[in-house]
Amino acid sequence: MVALVYTTKMKKLFIPFVEQFPATDDIERLATVLDTLPEHQIDNQPWPKFRSELLASFTIAHNGVAVLLRYKATEHAFKVSTFETNGSVHKDNCVEFFVSFGTEQAYYNIEMNCIGIGLIAYGEARQNRTFLPKQLVESIKSHIKIKTLPDQDCMNRSWEITMIIPIAVFAYSDLGSLKNKTAAGNFFKCGDDLPQPHFYSWNAIEADQPNFHLPDYFGELTFG
Repeated sequence: MVALVYTTKMKKLFIPFVEQFPATDDIERLATVLDTLPEHQIDNQPWPKFRSELLASFTIAHNGVAVLLRYKATEHAFKVSTFETNGSVHKDNCVEFFVSFGTEQAYYNIEMNCIGIGLIAYGEARQNRTFLPKQLVESIKSHIKIKTLPDQDCMNRSWEITMIIPIAVFAYSDLGSLKNKTAAGNFFKCGDDLPQPHFYSWNAIEADQPNFHLPDYFGELTFG
């Protein structure tokens, strides 16, 4: 088995433990907790052919038994064509979180479109991935806000999605708790079938064609 080889462009991210959010179901209260934490920009556009103008960011924390994650995006258009769990959500306004824990070679890709339809799969590469059961994917609680803003050069569609991702979602990893865990991962914003297809990443990627399934370009994640 080949070990992951990280590039010199690997970012590092500390994921804080939030004791003030012990519950795993009060997602509206979670928004006030995340408001106090840093917002990280998703602003790398690795493929010039698909350059576009949009704003995307995320805020992340954990409470030991769940990843607490919020994405915000402002862009030109909304499009939703996927309504089935584990469907092609990447074709819509979509945000994604890829993560591998410890020394695992395989990683999870957690993807969610702008109406909260999710996809989760696990594997070592883009091909031959194992989709997680529907009930696990749908165990992620989400809260969505969608706004139409005053015209700002047509970039007037704003949305955010807040997620509580229970530790049980990481079914192939023996975690027990997220406290003090190390991981590798990346955060993405995409929309393959939008009028302006785009592929944004948090950690930089070097590849000829759009492809998020490149663990060599995952950043270093440390759970507090």
